[in-house]
Amino acid sequence: MTETIKYLFFTGLLIGVGFGIRYGYRYALAGAAYNAKITCSCVFIGGRTLESIQSEDLYTIPFAKQKVDEANKTVTSSILGIISKTSFYRPGLGCTLVNEQDIETMKKTLPDINVAKREYTIPDSLLPSEQQAKIDKTIEWAMQSVYKDVIVNTRAIIVAIDGKIVAERYAPGFNKDSPLMGWSMTKSVTNTMIGILVRDGILKVSQDHLFEEWQNDDRKNITIDHLLRMRSGLEFEENYKKVSDAIKMLYMKDGAGKYAISRPLIHPIGEHWNYSSGTTNILQEVIKSTFTDQKGYAEFPHRRLFAKLGMPTAVMEMDGSGTYIGSSYMYATARDWTKLGLLYQNDGMWNGEQILPPGWVDYSKELTPQSDGEYGAHFWLDPKDNNLPKGANHMLMMGHEGQYVVINPDKKMVVVRLGCTQKSDSFDLGRLLSELYQIF
Repeated sequence: MTETIKYLFFTGLLIGVGFGIRYGYRYALAGAAYNAKITCSCVFIGGRTLESIQSEDLYTIPFAKQKVDEANKTVTSSILGIISKTSFYRPGLGCTLVNEQDIETMKKTLPDINVAKREYTIPDSLLPSEQQAKIDKTIEWAMQSVYKDVIVNTRAIIVAIDGKIVAERYAPGFNKDSPLMGWSMTKSVTNTMIGILVRDGILKVSQDHLFEEWQNDDRKNITIDHLLRMRSGLEFEENYKKVSDAIKMLYMKDGAGKYAISRPLIHPIGEHWNYSSGTTNILQEVIKSTFTDQKGYAEFPHRRLFAKLGMPTAVMEMDGSGTYIGSSYMYATARDWTKLGLLYQNDGMWNGEQILPPGWVDYSKELTPQSDGEYGAHFWLDPKDNNLPKGANHMLMMGHEGQYVVINPDKKMVVVRLGCTQKSDSFDLGRLLSELYQIF
């Protein structure tokens, strides 16, 4: 081996080792951030014990250690005592990661909210004995913690027909008062917030020139409709197995939406479908821009949606810049998630009040052509991995680890399934819906 080759070899080796160490450090940092955020939310919103969270929810980074500070409402996760991340809790606003600012600075940016909470109890309904026996059998298998030799950890199931609960079950350790994570079902809540502002005449789905940062390039032509239908053309990698755009946005940046806004165009606008959590957080920046003060924005979903529907347990969580992470972070009980489904089942009407614009539900479930039949406007229609009943007139809120709210107006049915399924499609949603659609 000549001296030149030796030099190149060892130089390449050192570069590779350095790159590997840097990547490993960033991945570990993201893992600690994930554990801190999830633990904080599960403890201070969900009311769960650290032991149960570590045994069921933190399977991705199981070797980290979590420390809960009840007095200061913080959780710190550390890896090997070297890398650590902290998340802190505030009532009504949930948990926020500490990334680029310190906690005290963020507390000044993120205001307390004061919104009167209202409760609405969905009535129960008794079914004829034959129907009841069938639905009980279906719910019994759906509630198994293990299905086809895979751990699925179903935590809650509700079936509502014509606005009344006909089936409701919870796993041990959970009940009707347990707020549970919706993950990407939160995207459909962002859709709802946009819809309310459209009804107010503040926004239009055709609206473009959305941000100052986009005014000097083709991004100025991106509309709210493009964003709702995930076809903005912006670069964004939705991959949770590497340090992707999604990981950087959620676990390393103070401003999730700001990060996504900075991404360049890589496809013609409106011609390419790309499922992107960054897109949803851009929409939250659009929503935020319609308010003159931070407190008004922070209270908006509570005043105009959660209080209207009687969802006192609903908590959306903010990033360090004071913007809701509308792609991923909302907690609510199974009953409160059901109420969101009922709103869409009833064409945006609630207790005689039109919450959403007339036609908004039809708009939301109008197929986005580039999505191969899967997607509408921040609602799923026929996700391919779930083997759903063909030809059903339903729309779905869907989230990581098997979170589902299924709305079928033809059946006057809302189905909610919440859990912690490590591989989301291990839960057989297709079987559950097929059996329920046959019963009703």
